[in-house]
Amino acid sequence: MTLLGNELVVELDRYRQRARDWLAEVTIPEVPLPLTEKFAVLRDWQKSLYAAGWVGIAWSTDAGGQGLTPLHHLVFTEELARARAPQPIGLIGLDVVGPSIERYGTSWQRTELLPRLLSGDDIWCQGFSEPEAGSDLASLRTRAVIDGDYFVVSGQKVWTSWAHMSQWCALLVRTDPNAPKHKGISYLLVDMSSPGITVRPLVQMTGDEEFCEVFFDEVRVPRRNLVGQLNEGWPLAIHTLGTERAGYTLRRRVDYEVAVDDAVSEIRHRLRGEGAPDRVNSAIGRTQVALRVLDAQTRKTITRLADKLGPTPEDSVDKLLLNDLEQDIFASIAELLGPLRSSPSARPFGLNTERWVHDHLYSRATSIYGGTSQIQRNIIAERLLGLPRG
Repeated sequence: MTLLGNELVVELDRYRQRARDWLAEVTIPEVPLPLTEKFAVLRDWQKSLYAAGWVGIAWSTDAGGQGLTPLHHLVFTEELARARAPQPIGLIGLDVVGPSIERYGTSWQRTELLPRLLSGDDIWCQGFSEPEAGSDLASLRTRAVIDGDYFVVSGQKVWTSWAHMSQWCALLVRTDPNAPKHKGISYLLVDMSSPGITVRPLVQMTGDEEFCEVFFDEVRVPRRNLVGQLNEGWPLAIHTLGTERAGYTLRRRVDYEVAVDDAVSEIRHRLRGEGAPDRVNSAIGRTQVALRVLDAQTRKTITRLADKLGPTPEDSVDKLLLNDLEQDIFASIAELLGPLRSSPSARPFGLNTERWVHDHLYSRATSIYGGTSQIQRNIIAERLLGLPRG
């Protein structure tokens, strides 16, 4: 933090205290596990955060944000986690899609869409992956044909989080089928209430229905919903993905610290001063090592944000490390449950079985969403190390 200058350090300390004071006074919601109930609670929470000025912290004031720095946003994210307060539900809009609309969107898109995105009145999903275009995103097949003042969209997307509860979708489509695969792609903003859209939730191994597959059958999308230039959506997609990877890593680092603290607290409460078995000490030790490694990496990320470098290939280093460490942390805790992990009411070593099994299962997805681990390695090899493709 010394690289930031004393004035900003003082300002961030004041901002942190403001956040702590506000969180100490507000009623922090308890988040239920059932997905529909969870969604409703977190949407109301986002509205409360927005009304109090804690949403869009690093967004420009022109886009409806607070006009502060990414470091202010990080400070509030840290305090949310440490207060055991949940994140708002609209993170795909706030941290992934919204920044790209703010940077590349038209005046109409910024004015009409971003305020409702920030407030939680509109929830957004991200229509990128397809059944045959997940890791190789540029091979997407969903097509959009221009018909007067509209694009006519047909195709399928998959792994689309919250699509069944979203009002808008940031959609990648192929608008020039004859161009090389990284060309001829456009970035559209699609109203999810448009005729011709069918959403089918997918049940994950956690039991949640967060992911969805989405079908587009000649869906008419106004041409004013095009972000950037026609057939030049790939750089925008890279911006969206880079923003997702950097921001998610910073946020999750604090979430992991809080999760490990919770696990240690549960164990200590059960043991009540007795010495912990070796396997407990070993498991907690592994989680602490993982946290320290991630903390060291995210310090570099913070420096990039302070320098306003924007998304870079180094974001893939963050994401790859995050994938491995999240899985290691929650696997270490879940191992302590032993055979009792199949019994939600059990409390081996005082651990909340239902919570830790859910988090362990969910962690398996980290090496897939936001770009698979294989894709992150390719980006690092080609764009950072200069190695040849293949």
